[in-house]
Amino acid sequence: MNQIVALTAEIGRGHPQYLDSVLAHLPAVKKLVVSGTGWRLARQVYHLGAQGGLLTTVYQQFREKATPSHLELRLWGSKLRKQFRQFPGIVLVDHPLLARLLAPVCRVAYLHCEIAAPEIAAVKDAWQIYVPVEFTAHQLQTRGVKPDALSITGLVIEPELLPVARSAYESRLQRYESDKPLTIAFFTSGAYPRPHLRTIAIAAASASYAGHKTIIFAGTDKTKGKLLPSALFFNSRKAENEQTAKLFPEIDVFVAAAHERTNWAIGLGLPLFVLLPNIGPFAEQNFNFARQQGTTLPLNDAQNFGPLLDTLRQQGKLQQMAQSGWGKHRLNGARFIADHLLSQNYHPPQF
Repeated sequence: MNQIVALTAEIGRGHPQYLDSVLAHLPAVKKLVVSGTGWRLARQVYHLGAQGGLLTTVYQQFREKATPSHLELRLWGSKLRKQFRQFPGIVLVDHPLLARLLAPVCRVAYLHCEIAAPEIAAVKDAWQIYVPVEFTAHQLQTRGVKPDALSITGLVIEPELLPVARSAYESRLQRYESDKPLTIAFFTSGAYPRPHLRTIAIAAASASYAGHKTIIFAGTDKTKGKLLPSALFFNSRKAENEQTAKLFPEIDVFVAAAHERTNWAIGLGLPLFVLLPNIGPFAEQNFNFARQQGTTLPLNDAQNFGPLLDTLRQQGKLQQMAQSGWGKHRLNGARFIADHLLSQNYHPPQF
């Protein structure tokens, strides 16, 4: 019988949140966090690379590399490969680097729950790559991943949001047709890029001045959100998800980077205004996909965000954006992945 171990790099919010969503349906599976100097450095690089300028340029080039260098293998892979070499079960990983490091030595299931599919995600020797939509699968196939290694799962949405998704969508459409103030939610990304934080501060002020209600969700690191003194901070992702779910029925529009929450725009009927610049190898493709679906616009002019919202509402554009993002994709990706893993004749490992 197959054992399953879940392994997280704890880099950013998106990758580990996808894993959390799947593990909500696999309560017996133990989650391990990779440790060591190399992984601490990787997490620091993730934060530094989002701060703009030369650091961001170097970070983009680093993230877009498809194959780890000899130094990277020594920093991140030697201990892990030794630990999991000839592991008899399945190693469920949340990050493409983990997948690339471990796929040659054990049976790796890689959670690639983003729409985007850059070269680094094309882990050709992974046993299974879980992807949300056909577009993602096609992109990875063109990069050399075999079709039988790909499972199209549907969108992986935070489990806390699913019970309120439909009623929130229906209420949102009704509010667009009223003259009531809108509620705008702003979300920082896990790296807290300074350009994005400045845009959030300016856009929130503009929306408030136009008479709308604003809520700023600033993640779990108070030291990174100094530009957002009125923001909500949380002591864990779970706490943030629970508060988001509680307030979700009130939210009419949201502002975020084109990372994991892009799934809300294309799946939950919630219009998204994307923070620019796009940072990292996933954001640009996520943004382009969501924009082509009619659910998303760039936030180009933060100072006039409030008046823009009023104009789009009057034109019926917000309603169109919401409708374009509802009923187009399956939302049960986390459950699908869990069921697929369980179908592999699973039993939990002994530690």
